[in-house]
Amino acid sequence: MSDNLWNTIKNSGVVWKMPLAAALSWEAAKWAGSSHPYLAPLTAILSVQATVSQSMQFAWQRVLGTVAGVLLTLCVTPWLPLNGWSIGACLLVATFAIQRLKLDHTMVTQVALSILLVLFFQHKMPSYSLDRIRDTIIGAVLAVLVQSLLFPPDSIPSAKQKMTRFADHLASHFIKAGQWVEKGCPPSEAQTLKWTWQALFQELHQATTELDKAAQSLRYHPFAAKKRDLLNRLTRQMEQLRSGYANLSDMIRVLGQWSQTGHFTREQQQQWADYLQELAQMIKRWHTGPGISTDGSAGKVSLSLHAPAHWEQEQYPLALYMNAGQLLQDFGGESISLSRSSP
Repeated sequence: MSDNLWNTIKNSGVVWKMPLAAALSWEAAKWAGSSHPYLAPLTAILSVQATVSQSMQFAWQRVLGTVAGVLLTLCVTPWLPLNGWSIGACLLVATFAIQRLKLDHTMVTQVALSILLVLFFQHKMPSYSLDRIRDTIIGAVLAVLVQSLLFPPDSIPSAKQKMTRFADHLASHFIKAGQWVEKGCPPSEAQTLKWTWQALFQELHQATTELDKAAQSLRYHPFAAKKRDLLNRLTRQMEQLRSGYANLSDMIRVLGQWSQTGHFTREQQQQWADYLQELAQMIKRWHTGPGISTDGSAGKVSLSLHAPAHWEQEQYPLALYMNAGQLLQDFGGESISLSRSSP
């Protein structure tokens, strides 16, 4: 089999996995003696989710909800007529019980569907209840097997791509912040910087979501030791990117406040503009070189940026005062003085 055909099959699982699981489920239900084999592929179709973890979760909830709904309905069917009021009463009892147990909404749906269909079909087709339980299990099991054993979904390449794009845009934002500082932190440009910062946050959220999706995909993958190692490296690098975003956010806030005091000298503006430019170049070297890698070769990039020696004991309390002051400002408290009462 050629590499192109192999890759096409591997990357198009969303196209062929659902039909395959449905076909296998139908044949398995027929072989098991079901009079309603369509119930098995119905479950298989619903259970093929975006990730293996999601497929297993939905399959389990559908099986459990179906069994609970069928058993509850069989207990009351002999004494209830088939009409809207009896259906409503059964659904009310079931949903109330599920709510008290604090189960997922999917469970409510599956129990409700089973109650409705079993109430309707049980009088006409006595075998329906057994078929529904058996075929649901068959469809759920085959859907999970197809999803987890045949080219399970792999979101790692997409997560790595989003992380790389975010790192590039983060570096660009350091450059823009440096240019803003070099101009003296003009308030007229602060809003534009804030808008681009919000867009950057959305990219960070997308990259984080994609990485979480990749983790879910590999959670139940039986043959993915190397991919888990890669995912762990990407997770550590994602933490670095989050830290970079948070630190730049704090730096922009502090630089803006410093500028408003009128004590941010031209020399200091140029100094911090240069620092931000250097930090941007460091991030670029990190993500285009050893940073977001697939071989674990992430390295360190050095930059000579140190606080003056006489500030060494003061930098930590000052940082805490600044963050506490920002919290007070955000949540409507009184301002905090950055001066300390004792050395």
